[in-house]
Amino acid sequence: MMSSNSLSQSPFKFDLVGAKPSISEHGNTIREANQNDFPVLAGNGVSFFMIDMKPGALRVPHWHPNAWELDYCLEGEAEFWIVGPDNTGNTVKQAVTVRPGQLFFIPQGWFHAIKAISSTNLKLLLTFNNGMPGDIGIPVGLNGIGNNVFAQTFGVSSGVFNNFNENNRFFAPPVPS
Repeated sequence: MMSSNSLSQSPFKFDLVGAKPSISEHGNTIREANQNDFPVLAGNGVSFFMIDMKPGALRVPHWHPNAWELDYCLEGEAEFWIVGPDNTGNTVKQAVTVRPGQLFFIPQGWFHAIKAISSTNLKLLLTFNNGMPGDIGIPVGLNGIGNNVFAQTFGVSSGVFNNFNENNRFFAPPVPS
């Protein structure tokens, strides 16, 4: 028979809420339970993240090249934007409001952003079908590809991109009213 003490120290248990944030920007946090943090997940193709966002904060536009994402709203309200191809090659664009108790699915590789739209903090539990999901955001992409490529893409001077804030890698703070 197992003692209650051995259960509290079980390798099958992980305190996601109590975990140190892996990302913290502008008072918003991400906590992770991936295969490195929670070794029992290794080889199972799953990871969990907890996102806490302040009212008005934005999870910058990004995509996950190696995982789909399933988000469960615990507290607050979120606006999700997703863009990706359907099965016929057409582009699907959607903006959806998600409230507590609701799930939102983001297919693998689809571009998306999340905004905390309620007057209270937003708390989401995210599930990925990869033990170490990748994340590529606009600021990282802009920094990595460079102004000239984006200037040609959008038909503007490369100077347009000189003052972009690339420090908001994961979150952007609320826009002042």
